[in-house]
Parts: sequence; structure tokens; C-alpha cells
Amino acid sequence: MNSTLTGAVALYLAQVRAQLNDLPPGELEDVLQDVSGHLTEVAAEFGAEPTLADLQQRLGTPAQYADELRTAAGYPPRTAPVSQDDLDAGWKALRWGLISAIAGPFFIAIGIFAWSQDETAFFGLLGLGILFVAAFLGVQALRGHDPRIVLDTPRGAHGAAAIRGWIDQIPPNIRHELVTIGQPVWWVVRGVIGAGGFFALFGAPSVTVVAAVAGAAVSIWIGRKTQQDRRWLWYVVPLNVVAAIVVPSFLAAAYVGASFGFLNNYNDYRGSSSHYNPPASGLVLNGNTVTNIYPFDAQGKQVTVRLYDQDGNPISLEQQDCATNYGTQSRDTTSNLFPQAVVVPDENGDAGPDNCKDTTKAPFVPPPAPATRTTPSPTATPTVKPSTPAASKPGATLTVQPTR
Repeated sequence: MNSTLTGAVALYLAQVRAQLNDLPPGELEDVLQDVSGHLTEVAAEFGAEPTLADLQQRLGTPAQYADELRTAAGYPPRTAPVSQDDLDAGWKALRWGLISAIAGPFFIAIGIFAWSQDETAFFGLLGLGILFVAAFLGVQALRGHDPRIVLDTPRGAHGAAAIRGWIDQIPPNIRHELVTIGQPVWWVVRGVIGAGGFFALFGAPSVTVVAAVAGAAVSIWIGRKTQQDRRWLWYVVPLNVVAAIVVPSFLAAAYVGASFGFLNNYNDYRGSSSHYNPPASGLVLNGNTVTNIYPFDAQGKQVTVRLYDQDGNPISLEQQDCATNYGTQSRDTTSNLFPQAVVVPDENGDAGPDNCKDTTKAPFVPPPAPATRTTPSPTATPTVKPSTPAASKPGATLTVQPTR
């Protein structure tokens, strides 16, 4: 086929192909090669790109043109003419196939780029459900027809012509290498990604390698099966689209630091993260932000202190008093003097600038300090004796002296 055919000319040629698809494949391609050249000459006679109506007026309908080709080449009449029932079944099968190949991978892609594990699982399962259900309905729509009836529909013929046009742009030697070498390689890659990626994503990294090998074997079997039964294409094509999305998505996520849900979930299951999350600003204790500190001495009395870290740097927090919230003069917004003053609402719950009040009193009752017990020496018995006769005077001290 000539890859330069576009628009109505390509559509006309695709419809002629549909009328001749009962011919042996090799002979069909030879006939269509001649038809392609003839259509190119006819299109050039119009001066501008012809419409489908122009071609039918000049050459007849695709069915009439195909009949003339059969008569000229000595082929028998079509043994199974395309009926309306065939066209309806082909269109339904094509419609479900498009839903499976577009909607299913779309939701799976959303799951890959989701931020949370729950979103990944939801959209991933939704996409797989749409993919397999739509593919099953597409196979059922065939109702025993040959899967090639999809190419007999106008949309199927038009799409096939466009795809063949793209394929014809590839040099023949490269096309041969893609089929003989690239296809088996793709089968293996598809199986490794599908099975290995599934177990890695859903928390079973220990069996990922085994699953990848088994997936590759199953994928090769499916590829061979598809060559024998074209109905498998309704399942295989959407899964190929998914694999084609997952590979670049995985590489893109790895390139930007694993910030997509696919790798985030995988790293969560591995128990580590491949990217560094800097600590939040301020003071954090057990994951909770500390906004104030209330020091108490051993007797449970609240005291005022300044705090510093191990290097002598002051530990400062943002101030929360009235001057910070409503003051008009500039001042430091942080302090390392604790406890810091905070705004206290009045009896009506109002803490506005007109009646703002501060307090440094702790909003809780501190628990009692743990009692400390001292164990006397077994060889010494402390006795209490007045050190001087002045012990009875005010300010006198008592001395503890061990008895030996």
C-alpha cells in the first residue's frame, strides 16, 4: 500500500480491502498495491484532494470497485458478503475494544501517579475492572464472527488505514527486525512488568523475581495464543497500552526522586524511602509540633528558663503574645525564654486587640516529681547533733555527722 494516501482516498482503499479480505493474504496485498497506484492517479486528476463522494462518482462504491477487480483478476465472487449484522457486530466489538484500551489504562495511569496507597489501589483496580469487563463484552459482541469484521466497519477501516500508513513509513528491513526480534522481546518485557510490578507494588517484594519470570512465560504463551485466535487482541492490546504507560512512568518517577504514587507505595512496602524528607521547621516531639515549653523545678514550682542546644545555640520558638499578634511596633518574632506568654481570651471568649491579655501560667497541673530514696551506708549510722549552742538561735544550721 502507498503510504502517501490520506483522507478520503485512504478510507476508500480501506473499504475496498474490507470487500476483498476473503482473498489469500499474499494475493490481497498484491491487488491492493495495484489499487493504491490507481487511486493515486485518480486523485491527481481532481487537482484538489477528492472527497469520498467524488471517488464513488468516479469509480463506483467500494463494493462495486472490488467486484470489478474480482472479475478482471478472475477471482470468484465473495463467498461471505458483508451483511448489516456483520457490520453491527463489528462496530459493537470495536466500541468495547476502544473503551477497554482507553478508559482502562487511563484510570490505571491515575493510580500510578496517585500520592497515597489507597488511591493507587482504588484507581488501579477500577482501571483493571474496566479493562477486562469491556474486553469481555467486546469478545461477546463478535457472537462467533471472525474478528476481522471490525475492519469492515467504516471506523475500523479508517483506523486500519491510518495505522498501516504509519507502519509503511518504517523501512521494510526495520519492520522485519521489529517483528522477528522486537516482538518476542516485548512479550518478555510485558510479562516482567505486569507480574513483577504487581507483586512489588502490593507488598510482596520477596516473590517479585519469581513472579517476573513466571509473568514472562505467561506473556509469551499469550502472544502465541493471540496469533492463533485474534479475539485475544481485545485483552492483549489494552494490556500492551498499560505496559507502555507503566514503563515511562516508572522511569520518570525514578528520575524526579520517586515522587509518584507507584514508587512511593513500593518504597513504603520495602520499609524505606528513596528520597529525603527534611524535618519540619520549629520544635517537634514525637511528630507533634511544640509551640511552648513550661519548665518546673523538683518541687513542682513553675520557673523561667532559657534553653540552648548541645552546641550553645538558643532554642527559640515563635512568640504568641498580644504584642506579636496586635502590636504596631516591630520586634523579634521568636524567643528562647520559656514559658512564653500566650493570649488568654476573656470570660466571653474574646481575645481581640482591645482586651487582649497575656499569661505565662501553665494551662495544666504538672504531675508530681518522682520521689527519690537514699540508701544509708551499712557501716554508718547518721546522728543529728547541734553543732554549737547557738543552734537554738534563728538561722542556726544542723550538721549531719556519721557515727563510726
